Amino acid sequence: MKGIDVSYHNGIINWNKVRQSVDFAIIRAGYGKSQMDRQFINNICGADTAGLKVGIYWFIYADDVSEAIANAEKCEELISKYREIITMRVWADWEYDSDKRNPQTKESRTAIVRAFCDYLSSKGYEVGVYSNVDYIENKFGDLSKYPLWLARYSSGMGGYQPFMWQHSSKGKVPGISTDVDMNIYYGNLQGYTRPRSTVRAGSRGTDVTYLQQRLATKGYSVGAIDGIFGIKTLEAVKAFQADSGLVIDGIVGPKTWNLIG
Repeated sequence: MKGIDVSYHNGIINWNKVRQSVDFAIIRAGYGKSQMDRQFINNICGADTAGLKVGIYWFIYADDVSEAIANAEKCEELISKYREIITMRVWADWEYDSDKRNPQTKESRTAIVRAFCDYLSSKGYEVGVYSNVDYIENKFGDLSKYPLWLARYSSGMGGYQPFMWQHSSKGKVPGISTDVDMNIYYGNLQGYTRPRSTVRAGSRGTDVTYLQQRLATKGYSVGAIDGIFGIKTLEAVKAFQADSGLVIDGIVGPKTWNLIG
């Protein structure tokens, strides 16, 4: 699944336009012990209304474990009314700016992130940790109990197998005027439940992306997974239809969708 993560830095977002390009949004609820992101309510309501799956991230500023818990308490306060629509976890975000306040050791830094995650987990939220390779290998201890959202913009994921991969900070998405972080989700996302449109050669969009992903997992070559129903995707659809005993027309309607899953 393709998605973005956003904060007030991305300005006013046209979520209906965004929905044409991506499947989910991870939204910054706030930061520190008391600050709500200025666009949090607009973003979470807009994304949900547009039909996107939604997750949360919180930028942690904390000197110790007690302040980490205060961060988590504020996060919970702000997101609790949206609990039912938060299906893509609450992510702990500790970065270089977090370290500017007070020097931290690997042990203390790890304890802060654990405390944040464990508090929200105790309240029934699924949690995870946002990190880059430098922090994973040099600045954090063992956080392997939490799903990883990996930030790595160079080629590939460096041998890691994250739940989610932030692969660019320079994405361009209709409906957002700024550059935006781009992500691919590999984790335990719930089934693709939005009614699927009929797609055929020349179609574009998230339904085509999902079709390409499903065909690829079933062993059919679709070329690039790019949301564009081109020749390779058409050939893969026809091969799937032939193998499944369907009418071989290259059109993905209800019967073909039902078997693709």
